[in-house]
Amino acid sequence: MNTSAVHIPKVLLPAKGVDLEKWSVVACDQFTAQPEYWERAGEIVGDAPSTLRLVYPEAYFLLGGKDRAPEIHAAMREYLGGGVFAPAREGFILTERKTASGARVGLMMAIDLAEYDFSVGAQPLIRPTEGTVVDRIPPRVRIRKGAPLELPHVMLLVDDPGKTLIEPLYAKRDSFELLYDTDLMLGGGHLRGYAVPDPVPVFAALDGFPSLKGEDPVLFAVGDGNHSLATARQCYLDNPSEGTRYALVEVVNLYDDALIFEPIHRLLIGVDAEALEEAARTRGIKLQHGDVRQVQPFLDEWLPKDVEVDYIHGDETLKQLASKPGHYGILLDKIEKETLFGTLVGGHVLPRKSFSMGEAEEKRYYMECRAL
Repeated sequence: MNTSAVHIPKVLLPAKGVDLEKWSVVACDQFTAQPEYWERAGEIVGDAPSTLRLVYPEAYFLLGGKDRAPEIHAAMREYLGGGVFAPAREGFILTERKTASGARVGLMMAIDLAEYDFSVGAQPLIRPTEGTVVDRIPPRVRIRKGAPLELPHVMLLVDDPGKTLIEPLYAKRDSFELLYDTDLMLGGGHLRGYAVPDPVPVFAALDGFPSLKGEDPVLFAVGDGNHSLATARQCYLDNPSEGTRYALVEVVNLYDDALIFEPIHRLLIGVDAEALEEAARTRGIKLQHGDVRQVQPFLDEWLPKDVEVDYIHGDETLKQLASKPGHYGILLDKIEKETLFGTLVGGHVLPRKSFSMGEAEEKRYYMECRAL
């Protein structure tokens, strides 16, 4: 039974009176090359309770910012003791996110980290879709280790072309309790959450996905937040307990009409553009509008160690950033999402940062929390 990988969570939501538009900010691994986005978010939030104080935007982390773990943990404890949260409630949550791409539907649940493994060649029920950069885990562990709360921006995908898991719940949403209903700041669209009253249909649907057929079954594939989930796993391995064993995630159907796969482009800072292009020509590598499966291994092999690489969402954003002196942009083509689960058979993964589920503004915004 694949239900062993799924756990019904106890979820913390903001108490009545908290301004949800200020509370909810976009995933911390977005806008890494645009610290001005996060400065604007800070101006909007002001002194109001906000998840902005509970996460470390990687735009600052990449700039060599100070260790914010102590103040993040202090803010978490303050919010837990200061009436910011309503009493925890147990159950799955159905989410509806309206953006320019349409209405994307998800299901908040906890997953068992014992069923997840990012090791090369591993074949667990829950697995990454892209390569994991192990060096990126320790800084994130410092924030999660000792934290009294987790805030998820992890999105897992299910191979559900028959739309048997999430969509039947969404059809009944008007009969569910509405938990939150808010606009999201800075172009994030609109977010609603509904309490799923009965977990039985969820568990019943977990055994029927095509990806579970055959000798190498996959239940969930990581769509967003691969390094965050790897961090949660490491914290669990370092300190196994009931609290650390699970991670709160949002599950989305790969076949959701509003789930659009976009490429993640490469921005190279401090590279010799002529030498790069000559090396690519010699190897038959197409840099512009090329396949990430070819381009990323080439970059891994050829790039000098002093060249900085950033991963950029959006064609226009890349073009703008690449226009700066010493910057070089590589536009990549998107991966067709229907091929995703097939690439995972045998424990294979795509190169790191191969795809993005929508534009940066469409990434998960923090809303729900879980006590650790």
